[in-house]
Amino acid sequence: MELPVYLLFVDESGTHGGSPVFVLGGAAIHEDDAHRLQRQLDDLVIAHLGRVPPNLDEYELHAGEMRNAKKPPRADLRASVWASVPRADRLALLAAAYDVIVSFRPTDPDLPLALFGVAVDARFRAAESQATREQFAYEVLLNKFDLMLMKARVERGKPNCGLVIHDRRVVVERDIQSWTSEWRTAAGNVGQLRNLADVPLFADSRATRLLQVADLISYAMFRQYSAERPDGVVEQLWPVFHTDKGVTHGCVHFTPSYGQGECTCRPCEQRLLAEAAVGARRAGQTAATAGRRASSATTSTATSMTAAAATPRLA
Repeated sequence: MELPVYLLFVDESGTHGGSPVFVLGGAAIHEDDAHRLQRQLDDLVIAHLGRVPPNLDEYELHAGEMRNAKKPPRADLRASVWASVPRADRLALLAAAYDVIVSFRPTDPDLPLALFGVAVDARFRAAESQATREQFAYEVLLNKFDLMLMKARVERGKPNCGLVIHDRRVVVERDIQSWTSEWRTAAGNVGQLRNLADVPLFADSRATRLLQVADLISYAMFRQYSAERPDGVVEQLWPVFHTDKGVTHGCVHFTPSYGQGECTCRPCEQRLLAEAAVGARRAGQTAATAGRRASSATTSTATSMTAAAATPRLA
């Protein structure tokens, strides 16, 4: 039987030298809904431009470019298509794109659009290389997606396989595919991937608005953890991050401040709640096991005493 597919679109931010944080942003959408979200975003761009440009695919929803597009200093340099659009119009379109993401409703409520974000502070595991910390971020992201697929299958009876589509990143594409292949074969530091159809595929972001959605997520996460005054977009997107049993698992922040109890961001607060819940379950299981053992020991002792009392003594 062929399984339906959940698509996870991924982009990264903070890969430049000296970046205070490395971020992965992802948007998981069921195949039944992918075209509809793309169409909504296309219509949004057209509405804000006031026309249907012949090069619509070049009007990418890239947050950084839309915020900062400028005309080049020389005529021989290629300008961003957004440079000819007034900045106020660009920012209005960007805000509207985030609104579309937040308000999107799936065909099946049990298979929603789910966002993922992993932010790794440059000070986290500072002794390790940047490549090692990026690998850790990818492992966390893919395991969270894999766990979402498993829970949909086991708890809601909605089996799906996952396919990851990543924005082009030529220098590390083979590394990412190699890491994923290893994690599908055996558990890594986080766990084993059991619900992915294949290793991540890579595509040009102009090919699909859904990779552009991943860019919007990663950009919002990057600003949240690198800017002195975050713009609040992560807070706006918060309800769409993957949630299970009332706890948001889809957005995580790795920082030395977490272990010291100093980071008060919502992802760290949710992580504390999740870890507390796991600890409570384990404590409850331990107590129950101890209770059963104590009950068994009491019963065994009582049985022995009864048997001893019933055994006649020889004169």
